Amino acid sequence: MRDLIKEAIADLKKGDGFIYVTADGKKIDLHEAANKGIPVTPLNPKDQVIKKLEAAGLLLNDGKFLNELNELISLVTGSSSSSKGAKRRTFSDSEKGKIIAEWKKVEAAGKKTKAAFAREIGVGYQTFINWLRG
Repeated sequence: MRDLIKEAIADLKKGDGFIYVTADGKKIDLHEAANKGIPVTPLNPKDQVIKKLEAAGLLLNDGKFLNELNELISLVTGSSSSSKGAKRRTFSDSEKGKIIAEWKKVEAAGKKTKAAFAREIGVGYQTFINWLRG
C-alpha cells in the first residue's frame, strides 16, 4: 500500500500533463512513440491514480470514506485538533485570567516556552500571545 501511495504521489508530481500508453497499456514516452510510429492513447494521470487507488480499496472520490479515513488518522496520531470538524473552544475572561496566572507561575520557573504552554492547554500560539497582551 505504501509503495502504491508513493507511486501515485510521484505520478502526480511529474506534472507533465498526460501519460501516453500503447494499445497494450504500457506507458511510453510520446517522442519515443512518435519516432517508432507507435499509436498511443493520452491518459490523465489523475484519473489513472484514482483508478489504481480505488482498485486497492482507497475510495478517494467517496466523501464519507475520506471523512472516516481522516477521523481514523487523527485518532491514531492524536492530531484531532487539525480536522475540519473540530469544535473551537471558547474561554471566558475568568478562564483566560486563570490560564495567564498559571503561565506566570510556569514562566517564573522557566520550565516551558510560550508555544509549548499554548499547545499543552490546546490554544493557538498567537491566541495565547493576544491574551497576554490583553
